[in-house]
Amino acid sequence: MAGIVGRVALMEVLADAWRQACGGGGQVLVLLGDAGVGKSSVLGWLAERIGRQARTVTCRGEELSLPLSTVADCVSALRSPAISAVGGMPGTDVFQAAEVLRDTLNQAGPTALLIDDIHDADPSSRTAVSLALRRSPVSGVLVVITARSTPAMHRFAEGFRVEQLDGLPIDAAAELLETSSERPVAPEVARKLLEVAAGNPLALTHLPDALSSDQLAGSARLPDELPLVGDLHTVFTRQLPLAGTAAREVLDLAAVSASGTWSVIAELRPGLVVDGVAALEDVGLARLHEGVLTLRHPLLRTAALRAMPQSRWRALNLELAASSATPEHIRLLHRARGTLGPDEELADALTDAAHVQRMLGATAAAAYALDCAVELTESPVRRAQLHMETAGLLAVAGEPLAARYRLEAVLADPSCRDLHVAATVSLATLEAVDGAPAVAWQRLSECAAAASRDDIGILYARMGIPLGMLGLVGDIVQNAETAVELCKPSTPEWVAARLTLAHAACASDEARANHLVDELLGDLQLDGVVEVDPTVGLHLGRALSIAERYSTAVEILTPLSTRLRGEGARTSLAMTFGALGETRVRSSRFDEALVCLDEAIALSLATGQRAFAPFWLSLRARVRAIRGDDRAADDDLALGFSISDELHTFGARYFLLANAGLVALSAGRYADAVAALEECWSFEQSGGLLAPQLARWHADLVEALVATGRRDEAVPVLAHLTAVADTPGCSRWTRATTLRAQALMCADADRDEALRLADAALQTYDRDVDAFDHARTLKIAAELTPDPDRRQVTRMKAQYGFRRVGASAWSAQGPAVESPPGMSGLTDTERRVLIEVSNGLTNRQIANVLQMSSKTVANHLYHVYRKLGVASRTEAARVILLAQG
Repeated sequence: MAGIVGRVALMEVLADAWRQACGGGGQVLVLLGDAGVGKSSVLGWLAERIGRQARTVTCRGEELSLPLSTVADCVSALRSPAISAVGGMPGTDVFQAAEVLRDTLNQAGPTALLIDDIHDADPSSRTAVSLALRRSPVSGVLVVITARSTPAMHRFAEGFRVEQLDGLPIDAAAELLETSSERPVAPEVARKLLEVAAGNPLALTHLPDALSSDQLAGSARLPDELPLVGDLHTVFTRQLPLAGTAAREVLDLAAVSASGTWSVIAELRPGLVVDGVAALEDVGLARLHEGVLTLRHPLLRTAALRAMPQSRWRALNLELAASSATPEHIRLLHRARGTLGPDEELADALTDAAHVQRMLGATAAAAYALDCAVELTESPVRRAQLHMETAGLLAVAGEPLAARYRLEAVLADPSCRDLHVAATVSLATLEAVDGAPAVAWQRLSECAAAASRDDIGILYARMGIPLGMLGLVGDIVQNAETAVELCKPSTPEWVAARLTLAHAACASDEARANHLVDELLGDLQLDGVVEVDPTVGLHLGRALSIAERYSTAVEILTPLSTRLRGEGARTSLAMTFGALGETRVRSSRFDEALVCLDEAIALSLATGQRAFAPFWLSLRARVRAIRGDDRAADDDLALGFSISDELHTFGARYFLLANAGLVALSAGRYADAVAALEECWSFEQSGGLLAPQLARWHADLVEALVATGRRDEAVPVLAHLTAVADTPGCSRWTRATTLRAQALMCADADRDEALRLADAALQTYDRDVDAFDHARTLKIAAELTPDPDRRQVTRMKAQYGFRRVGASAWSAQGPAVESPPGMSGLTDTERRVLIEVSNGLTNRQIANVLQMSSKTVANHLYHVYRKLGVASRTEAARVILLAQG
């Protein structure tokens, strides 16, 4: 295959990934490259190498495909008699579709799912595929996806393993050029062709056919502009069947319909379809498979459309609009494409259809219908209103760049000034969550300078999002106070401003948290607020968590997430899941936290909310490190810092550093912990001191400084902790953690006082809610206890506390114990699996920690049971527990 020449390293990567999948591992790879660079050829090679266990899905149709059609194709391809039914495709619900695809993948291994040209998939499918694959890897499944190298596809690929397909190396390119030409190519001509082709396999393969024998031999001058170069679709323009032939009629209809459905082509070209399809298959331009005419290459469709007069394109669209085999919604879109506007009646029909699609959850399809309506209306005001509505749908669907383009069109139209404030607010929100907070803040500030009093309140209410990304907590408080004062009471804007104020004020002064939360909960009404501010879930969840109202947070956020899922509000849902995850982390519910954080990260990366992804990545890294999964924690931090540094989101960096400190502490890397947490301290020194309960790092810095012999540097940090802890209304967690930090500071000088402080901290913590920190304090108390018997009892309590929450990294920090009878017969891997079982981890969690499949973990446990003479996990764990005390 042409695309395989010069791809030896990539072939080895893919072959190794498949070997890992066969061994129970799971992996997602995205191959990015320009048109003609050989992505599909690489996928074809891999499918051929794997054989029957490979399932290939080719995406097509984009907006003209039915919503979730690509997901349906994936599920259909994966299912076999060996796979039990997981239910049918759930209409147009993206979240349910992602679950169905995920469940199908879970039952499919070992399998390779190969998705070609994801950029041509319908938008809903792209989101559903991204959501399904961004959760923990599926055991025994390799997923390889190809995509054009565009900004949108780079965003799609973020967080997955990416292989960039560039032009072939010069030696491989020369080999391909030589083998592609049946006529001799002069060396100087070959050098020129290699230069202009830039290693593109498609260009190299077809360039010789585009030149005469004399030109190839060097006896005739080459054209000033070589054919094919820069316009690769012309490779296929030269191969198009003659106009008027059955093959051309079928090809043109398939190109315009995008889907290439046999039933549609057969209905519209009944006398030509058989001969036309046969002719296309004979020359290798298309293939009929499972009721769909699939073109040889996406550029063939481009070539057919480029060669088609606009009048013919419109006429074919109108034919498709009249086809009974075409779904009603798609027929309406074809009618719009075939109509020379204006046509207000058709615009009305498209608007009505968009509202139906929106109610069904197909927000991307609804947005495209409104886009078509824009082209058919004469009214500038209506056009602007449709742009606004389309932008709102695209924002919900997670297409921020497309939404921003439409809002910018409204702002550029002087005839629609009445909509400019609303467009500015929407555009600034999108800019902030998508990674341009400074631009968003500037935009809102400039608009506020010329706005009316009523509009100023709305603008100030929205400033909290970009200011939070920039880490300017003091400014958030001031702007939110102004917004509360200026917005009309009880309106969604006023409620959103109060939530923002509560969040920011609690972050600055945790002693106010309970008072602010009580005020909020007294008359909290969230109807319409999510549409005003998509970060409502974050504001509410964090304010409640700082106030230690964890149960209340779960009671409010859980039904909110259910409602948002039903409405398809993906931006707001990501924030709500993130807030739920953070609440679970604070209350030591790490299993539930991971589920929520997985969802928040998947939604953030899949639906255009990159700026918020680092917050959730940092929290997941924290949990993973506590669990002992250091590699996964480091990967999360690396991706989080990469995004934050690129976007200059200093607020996100603050949380990343705070959690990076705990990750380093969990691994005993005290110097690394100091480096990360000292930057947090510097951040607060320059921007204002924040509540210790906000990011929970101050006591960690004290511990790391003490461990590295730098007690003097910990004094000002501990002084801040102590001052906050002495303030009436301060959180229980901060009071207890301050006592623990004080114990560490005086441990060398006065061990009795240090033990008294540690005991006081233990009495202050809630053993269930603060289980992780309670166990950490027990560990310190054990080290301080002079009596050996009491020390051993306290150490066992700490070990139990860590195991209860699955904190294997911290449990492993205890002193080594001798192997009990029977342990000496275990292999090193079996011993490690047994230790993780005793730490309370499930097979899947152990698999993540030890980098093996769940099936391999189960096999090791089977051998452990036999060697120890036990029959269950509980008995096996008891062997370790008895050895430790």
